[in-house]
Amino acid sequence: MGILSKLTTDERRETPHIQDEVPADTTGHEVAWVAPADCTVEQLSLWAVPGSEDALQLRPVIRRIRGDPDNTESAEDTDITSYGDGEQFVTGEPDGDRYHVNAEMRKGDRVVIIAGNESTDYAYRFRALPTVDYLGGIRRVIGGVF
Repeated sequence: MGILSKLTTDERRETPHIQDEVPADTTGHEVAWVAPADCTVEQLSLWAVPGSEDALQLRPVIRRIRGDPDNTESAEDTDITSYGDGEQFVTGEPDGDRYHVNAEMRKGDRVVIIAGNESTDYAYRFRALPTVDYLGGIRRVIGGVF
């Protein structure tokens, strides 16, 4: 569905499912959702399976592509969450933890979950649900007025 269709119907919002199983003893496992049009990520909810609290590490980022999409050096990652206490990832078995994001994205930008699994015995599943609004930035304000 194109951006014009999204703006002229009630389907201006979407909640894509980003989910995967992270194999045992893995770092840098990435799963992404690509924005099909300019949009704003309003919030992100994270879940992880029970038992993963000491092993699974999730780092949700907005990956903005600037220049060649095949060149990893042309991408810029911005952390979605603020972890505090010097942590660089979400852990502790998130059970629908909701993070308010309000990040604008251009077509082709990505919501990426970078995952690690410190368990040497078990793979763990996670799910991330970003709430995406296709009336982003100033257009969201103007669209809400009319």
